[in-house]
Amino acid sequence: MSILNFAPEHEDKKARSWVLVFVLLAVGIGAFYLKTTLAANVSINNGLSVEFGQGVSATASCSGSSILTLTPNSTFTNTGGSTGSFYFKSLTVSGIPSSCNGQDFNISAYDSNTGSAPLALFNGSSTIAAVWDNGGSFQGGHGFIGSTVSTSNGTFTVTFNTPVALASTVSKLTLQSLNHAAGDCLTENICAIGDTGPGGGVVFYSGAAFSETGATCGANCHYLEMAPTGWGNNKPSSLNGSCGGSSGTATADPYICPLSGTLINTSTSFGSGFANTQTLSASADSTSGIYLCTHYAGTDSSAGQWFLPSGDELAALWNSSLNTKLGNFFYWSSSVSSTSGIEYGFPNSGSTFQGYSNPYSGGYANNPHAIRAIRAF
Repeated sequence: MSILNFAPEHEDKKARSWVLVFVLLAVGIGAFYLKTTLAANVSINNGLSVEFGQGVSATASCSGSSILTLTPNSTFTNTGGSTGSFYFKSLTVSGIPSSCNGQDFNISAYDSNTGSAPLALFNGSSTIAAVWDNGGSFQGGHGFIGSTVSTSNGTFTVTFNTPVALASTVSKLTLQSLNHAAGDCLTENICAIGDTGPGGGVVFYSGAAFSETGATCGANCHYLEMAPTGWGNNKPSSLNGSCGGSSGTATADPYICPLSGTLINTSTSFGSGFANTQTLSASADSTSGIYLCTHYAGTDSSAGQWFLPSGDELAALWNSSLNTKLGNFFYWSSSVSSTSGIEYGFPNSGSTFQGYSNPYSGGYANNPHAIRAIRAF
């Protein structure tokens, strides 16, 4: 005997349609929450989403719809004999958009057991690796000492100098983008205009990584500091009154000729001041400003790292908000034309800056003016 179905057929189809809608909605909501909660989290090892050496997609709050790629890497450390372990060594993050400029990225790792307690990554106990997106160029953020940051276009790699977390224990990585936290200029090289630099000078330029040829920071310089007021007070007696100038006072810059030897063509470009100074020092004697710059040691015994700025670097000092602290802005640079015998300098004529395209054109030999040593870091 058959069972009769008195329900209209179209009602059954309608019910099934509503079930389908609810299922799709549930899947959509689940996918939304999955994307939201895991957007800055990457599961590895136990999570099975990605292994060391493989990239995985993720997002951060500053990246918007842009997809980042996170690639964790491990390294084997031999502890003696045939024993050793793999450690979480570095993380590469790529695809970072310009919307993250000025943000900090904080990276942490977790195991599968404790969950909420981050693992130590470096320095024995440091649980957060901070990377600062400084205008599209990446450098260590607050507390980064003990790690190293390398940078390229939209990409950084943070490497732990002495890694602590065993790769086998790392189950999840988190990547957060936060407002930049100011670091320490003296110890972490995270500086703002007006900060005291590592050599005791005053930071007057801050920006994306640039090359200062020959300087210690090489192609990864971010700042320029100028020697503090009175930096030349302990200059050699041979510089007193040299080249017809005065010996200066406790509050004045040395007022001397920058050169005393053979003129050599040098560059006006930004990042060439160190190389200019080193080139000119080969023919400059101890009565010159070049000599004074190269022998200035700052407060951290950094003799040999200070130099006379190039034309463009001196222009950066003029354009800095700190130029008002320098009084009558009339300084020599290390940019020289051997054909015309001119050392390019920058005078302050009232409120008008006269750049090196229209430089002070007096010969250097009998024209002493102020000099201020600078340093790149």
